[in-house]
Order: sequence, then structure tokens, then C-alpha cells
Amino acid sequence: MSKKKIQKSNENNNQESLSTNLILAGKYISLGWIMVIPIIAFTFVGNLIDKKFNLPYFLTFIGLIIGLSVGIIGTVRILKMKN
Repeated sequence: MSKKKIQKSNENNNQESLSTNLILAGKYISLGWIMVIPIIAFTFVGNLIDKKFNLPYFLTFIGLIIGLSVGIIGTVRILKMKN
């Protein structure tokens, strides 16, 4: 192979590895949000219902547990996905 063909091949490999790395970085950066948003949302809704019906933080705790479960399931699904 000539030097120009080898150079083009190396440039293509570098561009592919950069795009793959950016996709992986985005995937792992989003994991925090995928975990946090359901926890906050379900806890908030549980707290609102507790206040409305004058309950002693029972549904807030249930909302927290559901939010944790949803966050963990979402995180595991993202981590199991192939590119």
C-alpha cells in the first residue's frame, strides 16, 4: 500500500474511534440523570399525596422506593445496551 492510502486509513480509524468515544461518554454522562430524575419525581409526588391526605410520610417513602427501582432498572438497561 502506498503511504497516502495508509494515512487515509489511519484518519478514518481515528474519526471512528472519536465518534465511538463521544457516544460512550454521552451514554455514561446520562446515567446520573436517569437515576436521579425518577427518584426526585416519585418522592415529590408521594410527598404531595401525603400532604393532601395528611399522612405521615408513608407515600413519600413508597415514592422513594419506586423512584429508586425505576432509576436502577433504567440504569441497568442503558448499561446492557450495545452501542
